Amino acid sequence: MLATERLLDIEEAYGEKVQSVVPLELDGETLRLILYLKDGTNLRVTEQWQGRALQRYSYYWLTSVDELKIGWDNAPHHTHLVNFPHHKHVGRKENLQPSFETCLEEAMEVILRGR
Repeated sequence: MLATERLLDIEEAYGEKVQSVVPLELDGETLRLILYLKDGTNLRVTEQWQGRALQRYSYYWLTSVDELKIGWDNAPHHTHLVNFPHHKHVGRKENLQPSFETCLEEAMEVILRGR
């Protein structure tokens, strides 16, 4: 998926649910952006696509002062976790947990529920 297409999808899905969408990088199939949420928090989004398949992702939900709330990613470095390579950092980088949220839509579902 091209980054420009994905950006349009994200804006359509979340445009009314967030304060603003700020693109940082749109390079072929690589997308980086920040979603500023209405509660003052923000979500740092990075996705790398190969065609229609999401290859790499990271979604880092931060407080208004950029402290970690939850960070989801699939970097292949925590092999001991049940859902390797999908994992999340909750509250702090060292607090690793398996993650079953493996795309932006699933992470946003958690965020919009106010977790």
